[in-house]
Amino acid sequence: MTVKRIFFAILLALMALAVNAQALEDADTVYTVHSIDQDGFKQMIADWEAHDWQMASPRPVVVDFYADWCMPCRRLAPILRDIAQHYHGTVDFYRINVDNNPDIAATFEVRSIPMLLICPLNGDPKEVVGLYSKEEYIRIINLALFK
Repeated sequence: MTVKRIFFAILLALMALAVNAQALEDADTVYTVHSIDQDGFKQMIADWEAHDWQMASPRPVVVDFYADWCMPCRRLAPILRDIAQHYHGTVDFYRINVDNNPDIAATFEVRSIPMLLICPLNGDPKEVVGLYSKEEYIRIINLALFK
């Protein structure tokens, strides 16, 4: 009887450790904004040169069109990192430097930055130009992606 109790106690302890380890791993998962170029956009999001918009991504996407010299873009960067954490991997976040990728910037008619392109799985992308609060971006993203 004592051996069974010891075995059972050890088994419970191992199960508790496994659950705690998974919880720690989940807590350490960092959802962030990934820098890509126009070729990366084509591979991970959609073929931006095609006439019909077909998402390649399994999740909705938010793309930040920015430039290194743009002060509002710099202020937006930490806000977007926080927002990426807020969505816990249900939405993917990317950023594209318009100076290094002028063709895709021209295709999406990026005339003012920062500009977010919010891409739902179905339907056309939506554009948001300017710098807003974290709460306002979350409201806009929710309306565009989850209605």
